Amino acid sequence: MPAKSGWLLRIPEILEELRILEDTPFLDRAVIEKLFGVRRRRAHQLMEQFRGYQIGRAYLVNRTQVMEVLEAMANGDAFQRESLRKTRLTEDLQKTRKQLAARRVAIPAAPDVRDRHLAGLPEGIDLKPVRLTIDFSGPEDLLAKLFELSQAIANDFPKFQALLEKS
Repeated sequence: MPAKSGWLLRIPEILEELRILEDTPFLDRAVIEKLFGVRRRRAHQLMEQFRGYQIGRAYLVNRTQVMEVLEAMANGDAFQRESLRKTRLTEDLQKTRKQLAARRVAIPAAPDVRDRHLAGLPEGIDLKPVRLTIDFSGPEDLLAKLFELSQAIANDFPKFQALLEKS
């Protein structure tokens, strides 16, 4: 059985192309190469799988037979698993790209930011019992102020909790 990874997920597309070729009852190696995107040797292996036969010097496969085998594959477990694997891989890749873009953002922080307390919040952060206001000049500035606020809350959590319970 030849490796399917290159064309397995293209089965629906290949079937559509085969339906268009309705006036062509037999397929030769060149057509199989083009349909499946494979080279000569792999095309011969596929044609054997599709029960091709030799007529003179030409090796042919029945178009209908190819379609039946591909439809069975499309409904089979291998196709479903590969399709699911590719979907998960694509989603993971998109998530990784987003995370990579986020990691490239430099957040400016004061040297003493890890020691920040609620009493020492920088200008532009106003924390009241029922309202938080942050003035910022851009995405990096907002992230920096949120980071400072989170450090202050972590270092002064009892005071933060008491402030919120006053409301």
